[in-house]
Amino acid sequence: MNLEHLKTFIAAAKYESFSQAGKMLNLSQPAVSHQISQLEAYYNKQLFIRAKRKIVLSEAGKTLYDYGQQLLALNDKLESLLAEGDSSQTIKIGCSNTIGECLISKMVQDFIKLNQDISSDQIQITIGTSIHITDLLYASEIDLALVEGQADRYNFVSHEFYDDMLVLGVSPQLRINPENQMPEKLADMTWLIREPGCAMRQATLDLWKGLNIEPKSVLVYNSNTLIKEGVKNGLGVAVFSKLAICPEIQTRQLMVSRFKDRDRFRPFYLLRKDHQYKSTLHERLWNHIVHLDENPNVPC
Repeated sequence: MNLEHLKTFIAAAKYESFSQAGKMLNLSQPAVSHQISQLEAYYNKQLFIRAKRKIVLSEAGKTLYDYGQQLLALNDKLESLLAEGDSSQTIKIGCSNTIGECLISKMVQDFIKLNQDISSDQIQITIGTSIHITDLLYASEIDLALVEGQADRYNFVSHEFYDDMLVLGVSPQLRINPENQMPEKLADMTWLIREPGCAMRQATLDLWKGLNIEPKSVLVYNSNTLIKEGVKNGLGVAVFSKLAICPEIQTRQLMVSRFKDRDRFRPFYLLRKDHQYKSTLHERLWNHIVHLDENPNVPC
């Protein structure tokens, strides 16, 4: 099998278009079609179902797409290792927002202290929503993922490494006692929540469902920081990771309370693909996180 043909196939599958794949790869559309045809002849399988305005993967195409991405990622790592040696190993870590903002820096710092042959420039970090990060791992664009939920979205190897306590946060400006959690009182409040695809949004929706409330006013933000600032300034209330607002609690910019129905936690997961290349650096970092004796950051 020709790896260049496989790259063309992956691009066509990603964009659902031969012409768009050609633009991205500087190939003509006939060249893309020819390479796809050669792959179909090689495997004796139809890889795409051709519709009027787009193409979609056949069942065989879906299999090739999944394993093809892994194969290309493995080939890239192999070429890098053979060209530069083990000392040049790097690892790409994806973190969902709260983990990226509150935990990963200390975790990496502790790891490097215990492994002084490893430098910080060998570890690359990407931060995004849990869905975005798991998509990157599925596409082999990162090596490890640390996310809030989403562990079962794909068939990843997972390890729960942290229990994150959730609390109700309000501003002292509102003169509202966060421990007053009668359902009718909560329903009358303005709630600040994250956009779809964010784990904290789902945690908030789960709370509303559990308390059987439907807030009359909801403001949607695409940033934890914006929600924090909004609540501090008295715009409304929000569900927070207690870990993420320790400074604001300590300086009394926010008042918080545990939830009255029950303590609410959300697990943080370490994820990786089962069938993927795992460098020595990858294995060392995975084992470091898996064998942490306690939560890797002191709660406030």
